[in-house]
Amino acid sequence: MMEEHGMRTSGVPGLDPVLGGGYRAGARIIVYGSALSGIEILAARFAAAADGVYLTLDEEPVGPALVAAGLSVEDIAHDIRGSAAVLDSLSSVILDRGISQAIRLLTIATESFRSEGGCLLCTLYEGLHTPYEEILIFRQADIVIYLRTEVHQSQIERRLQVMKYRGMRIPDRTVPFILTGDGIELSTTSRVV
Repeated sequence: MMEEHGMRTSGVPGLDPVLGGGYRAGARIIVYGSALSGIEILAARFAAAADGVYLTLDEEPVGPALVAAGLSVEDIAHDIRGSAAVLDSLSSVILDRGISQAIRLLTIATESFRSEGGCLLCTLYEGLHTPYEEILIFRQADIVIYLRTEVHQSQIERRLQVMKYRGMRIPDRTVPFILTGDGIELSTTSRVV
């Protein structure tokens, strides 16, 4: 769904206000976190809300996802179409094809898609890459969202942090969230003590 001011909905209730209205058209979005943090759920919600294409390189496709494992960067870029696309995961591109091919996919290979207003959301898994590789990816991104999961005794704490949003003010707090059977719910209310 494209809104009047060139923003696309994230598909996650409560996230669009945190992002200042959603994702800007043409944005390269990196959702970063552990494999159990819910990054693929956030990605799937975005693809569904935007009626976009979901390409998976890591797992058996679920729902309308397309298998992109084994495809060249050019073939993956060719399958990225419409107003929104998800690549799950950019980590697989880095591990299988190298960091230079991942950067190429984020820049040259998807330039025409993004210039027409398409948003590209890529998942990136924490703990798999060198700090240098992560820096290279984050520098190319327009938006970086970090889903953090911490265990405190018997409690699991999940928090979303917008780490980068090119051209926008970065929120100065993290937002708690829960994983539900339907997706992700953000708790955007603040307590005053």
